[in-house]
Amino acid sequence: MKRRAILACAVLAAVFVAASFGSGGLLPFGDRVPLAAASEVDDAAKDAFTDFLGGRLEAAMKAYEYIVTLGSPDPDPEADIALLLRDMGRPQDAAAHWLKATQLGPQDPFLWCQRGWNYLAIGLLRESRDCFREAVRVSSGSVFGAEARLGLGMAEAQDGNVKAAAAPLQEAMGLNPHLMPAAAEELGRIKLRQRRLGEAVPLFTMSLGQDSMQPDLAFTLGRTYERMGQGKAAWQAYKLVLDMDPLDRGAAGRKAKIERYLEGRPTDSMPVLRLARPIMRLSGEEDDRDAQSPPVRVAMFSGPDGLPRHLTRFYVMGSTATLLWDLRLNEEMRRAGAYTQWEVRYRPDNRVIEIRDAVGNILYTTRQPFRLEPSEPGQTVLIKSPEVTDIRGVDISDHELRGAVDVIPTPWGFHIVNEVPLDMYLFSVVTGPLPEGSPEEAYKAMAVLTRARMLGVLERPPANPEKTHVCDSPHCARYRGLSSERRDATRAVRATRGVGMVLAQGQTLEYHRACGWATASGIQDQPAPSLALHSPYSLERLVHGYPDKTQYSEATALADPAWTRWLRILDAEGLRERLERSQPSIGPIRHVRATARDASGRVSELEVRGKRGKAVLSGFEAIEAFLSAGSLRSGFFTLQPVYEGSRLRSLLVWGGGTGHGRGLCVTGALGQAQLGRDFTEILSTYFPGARLLGVPPKPKILPRVLTPAPAVSTGGPVQHRPPRKRRRIRP
Repeated sequence: MKRRAILACAVLAAVFVAASFGSGGLLPFGDRVPLAAASEVDDAAKDAFTDFLGGRLEAAMKAYEYIVTLGSPDPDPEADIALLLRDMGRPQDAAAHWLKATQLGPQDPFLWCQRGWNYLAIGLLRESRDCFREAVRVSSGSVFGAEARLGLGMAEAQDGNVKAAAAPLQEAMGLNPHLMPAAAEELGRIKLRQRRLGEAVPLFTMSLGQDSMQPDLAFTLGRTYERMGQGKAAWQAYKLVLDMDPLDRGAAGRKAKIERYLEGRPTDSMPVLRLARPIMRLSGEEDDRDAQSPPVRVAMFSGPDGLPRHLTRFYVMGSTATLLWDLRLNEEMRRAGAYTQWEVRYRPDNRVIEIRDAVGNILYTTRQPFRLEPSEPGQTVLIKSPEVTDIRGVDISDHELRGAVDVIPTPWGFHIVNEVPLDMYLFSVVTGPLPEGSPEEAYKAMAVLTRARMLGVLERPPANPEKTHVCDSPHCARYRGLSSERRDATRAVRATRGVGMVLAQGQTLEYHRACGWATASGIQDQPAPSLALHSPYSLERLVHGYPDKTQYSEATALADPAWTRWLRILDAEGLRERLERSQPSIGPIRHVRATARDASGRVSELEVRGKRGKAVLSGFEAIEAFLSAGSLRSGFFTLQPVYEGSRLRSLLVWGGGTGHGRGLCVTGALGQAQLGRDFTEILSTYFPGARLLGVPPKPKILPRVLTPAPAVSTGGPVQHRPPRKRRRIRP
């Protein structure tokens, strides 16, 4: 209590001084110099924002302080200074500037929210609650009103008032779909503190259902299931953690411990796709044309790193007769009839692969690669019940695959490679980034982009032993064969056959799920681009608020809210554990800040300060491994630290968008297609200057001309009668 009182006095003293004098401390607040010329203010603001993007926070703050001394009545410069002080690890100094910002904009709920977060960060919980309540009072909409309720619930919970925290968190869940996962998680943790485990589980599953990319929450759910005695459910939760973060030692240890006590195979309880027999229909003329495209070799059952995992067993069945070829001898060794099942098993004692029939008789043994191929072109091979040595991040569902399947022995089992014609490969891959029910033009845009990308890959010879071009995991492009194909995607692939792309200099054939507001190259997701990002305050407001209604991504209802805006609440101990996987220990973490951003606001470098030093993380992969391994949605975010004394307690990551931001924006493509734009217009939006080859010309719509009907000849002169007068009907 003594420390808290001293801290409160210091902050209030700073607030009083700042409220009485200007930012430079020379002029009274009411006697500033007249407002400077707009051009001078604009130049100073541009220089300050450039310094902010480059991580030169002290220089940026001086520029904003200069703008304040010029007498600007706008609260934005004060908010900019406060945000810079927050990023510099000086939240006590930021409190005075948030006070002045709310004085200049007393009806802006966003400013009150930020002032509340600042008080929460330094432990002034009563002041924090007052600010959040004021934000609720002045908020006319649900955007920042929901954020204020979330902050109020967190402040109450941190102060030990768990009962008072529940109501505002429940209200926040219903008001803002972007904040619902975070609010549900916080409410679930309150239920845990109250030992109401049965009420916490639905809240955690609700949060993960809206945003599955939360490994820390999945781990908490696993621990909760363990305390409830539900071993299989806990095992699945830890499996979800390891799918995103294979290096999580806590989840790996808990999962291994549970496996010793579970009856049967734990994988049998997983929600995976199982097929009794192939579902392939008969092939037609279009399938013959599809089979003429160049072959693609896909490494099946790959992990998050793109490398294929070792299999030890699977069952195989074909939609037609299946041929077993010895690849070394190039000779047919066995043949199975349509819908006849074989078992392929690896024997670790002698490193031999056995092929057995349905009753267990050995039909063939080998240590050499072999191929399973349909006897008729266009048919499929079904891989059933695969057993993988490492299931972390691997889809172990049944896969019905077009083309041929190669089985390549390894010292620990074997790898599976699917060799499939390019167009048939696209049938499955094009559906991966797009949700079900997507417009046809969005499928066409994705088909053209993916085909052009794959043709570039096929030009380079593979460097791996299996001679594969791509993998089946999201590391390359999600591929599941026939089970993920959709009729609209197949139609789009065939309709764009022969269409190619020639990119402008510096462009790459890539795509991402949602850009947030603009791609990494600065292409804004709206018909009329506007300068939406010009200061730290505009960046902060952008990631906290709803996406602009004029953006293409808002024209479709198919995109999940978590794709465009999201919030992560990260524990400092988890951050330290992930940092020490790749960096020398720097002790307890004291502060985290972004030291470099690109022009679109995406973070390219982080600085982590600890008790015994600092670490600098460069590039998205290193930043993701530290903040949320394998699950950080994008690099477009801001950081709100919460302290406990001089140590970091937790870190709030406010973000927008999903993916790296390069190339085509999937949500934007969906919105454009929904608005009636065709695939050529969609591609030209994200690849300006690129040329599309092989696009059939659009049919010209000629104006309709009305011509009189030909007269019927009667052999005499045409009689022209005057028009008859219409009889007026009286009412």
